[in-house]
Amino acid sequence: MSVYLMLVRKSIKSQLEYNISTYLLIVGQFIAQMTFILGFFLLFKSLGSIRGYSFSQELLVYALVNISYTCAEIVGKGINNLSDLIRQGNLDIYLIRPQPLLVQIFGSGVEISRIGRLITSIILLVLAIRKSSIQWDFFRIVALFMIPFGGITLFLSLYILFGSLTFFTVNAINISILLMGSGSDCLHYPVDVMNKGVKTILTYIFPFALINYYPFLYVFGKSKDSELVFVPFLSIIFLLIILKFWQYSATHYSATGS
Repeated sequence: MSVYLMLVRKSIKSQLEYNISTYLLIVGQFIAQMTFILGFFLLFKSLGSIRGYSFSQELLVYALVNISYTCAEIVGKGINNLSDLIRQGNLDIYLIRPQPLLVQIFGSGVEISRIGRLITSIILLVLAIRKSSIQWDFFRIVALFMIPFGGITLFLSLYILFGSLTFFTVNAINISILLMGSGSDCLHYPVDVMNKGVKTILTYIFPFALINYYPFLYVFGKSKDSELVFVPFLSIIFLLIILKFWQYSATHYSATGS
């Protein structure tokens, strides 16, 4: 952990060397999210509700999922640089160090510019809680922590998955940008508002139903089973599977020789 924190400090320090650019990126992320929420609000103002979900309920889903995605992006976005490390031969340097490869990659690629989006999401979460008519009890409060925990775990798992595939393809995988960027927007809505095909993918292939469907059944009073708020904890199983694939992929890496 001490090595990881040291790498994080160095990464943040290097980004702050160009502080004006970093601050502008943070502000830009904040503005971009507020613009998205404006469109979100206009959509619900026009439709009233979507499949029985009100604007405040959708806003709660959006805020918690976006907090998850943003935190995972801050921590795990550095793995997108893996293809460059392989092509340039710099990954060989990482491999001879007495530290886990994944820790080094994550620690050297922290994205602090995403803080603007994180701040926006936290503000929206507070607004959603205040505007909702939810009767908050112990288990619903627990859900506010379990959902981001599960979401961060799932998004980091996807970063690691696409990083693992890079060992075989060498070049960056464009589908990872699609799924982790635009593709993640569909997670801002509960799974049951989508068609059957999307539901299947988000339940059995990429199990995001663990965070944007099952726990919300209890939070929104659609189910009385309080155990649903602990379902996001199952995301650890998905992470463990992906980590096994990462280890398999890393052992099949052949040094560039440069």
